[in-house]
Amino acid sequence: MIGALLVLSACSPRTALPYLPSVGAAAAAAAAGAAPSQALFAPQEGEASWYGPGFAGRTTSNGEIFDPSEMTAAHRTLPFGTRVHVTNLETGASVEVRINDRGPFKAGRIIDLSRAAADRIGMLGSGVARVRVEVVSGTPGATRLATERDLVGFEVRSALYAPGQLLVLRSDRSDGPVLVRVVEGEVPLELQADLLVADELLLALGPVVDVSID
Repeated sequence: MIGALLVLSACSPRTALPYLPSVGAAAAAAAAGAAPSQALFAPQEGEASWYGPGFAGRTTSNGEIFDPSEMTAAHRTLPFGTRVHVTNLETGASVEVRINDRGPFKAGRIIDLSRAAADRIGMLGSGVARVRVEVVSGTPGATRLATERDLVGFEVRSALYAPGQLLVLRSDRSDGPVLVRVVEGEVPLELQADLLVADELLLALGPVVDVSID
């Protein structure tokens, strides 16, 4: 049981955390007492917008410098580094972009494209277009953490995974991968994080981890 694993220590910058050297689906389910469910990377349809000149050179939510000529986009919840296929439903034109920013924050819009990506699917003139967004790469990769005071132990909150899903977190600060379980709850956009964890877990892992489901 996860609850019976060793208690985290907040005294050392490199903390020895409990982990499973190889976490397969069956082993993970047995360890947590619940079968994992699938990550919620379902296709989306809605309005896309684009941003460019006024934001060039600014820092994106993942710490990069925004370049309107690159194939990137802002999304409210998908992990940074996720690659998505965006199709203009009116013209059929499509483009693959990498999520490196947060937004859009206008109701009804699901993705903000860079100028180059918007040009590729023919929506520069209109400014907005109805699109379909499909995840190409579901590997979250580098994921930003924030704390939630109501969480304890190895509980985490995420808008991307269903309750009961088991995740493996890896960090340079820990001695090995850490197994956690998603509980119900959403991640507020203003936190600019993809995963909420308990205070002691953030202290042990640091603000950025690699996340996988196996």
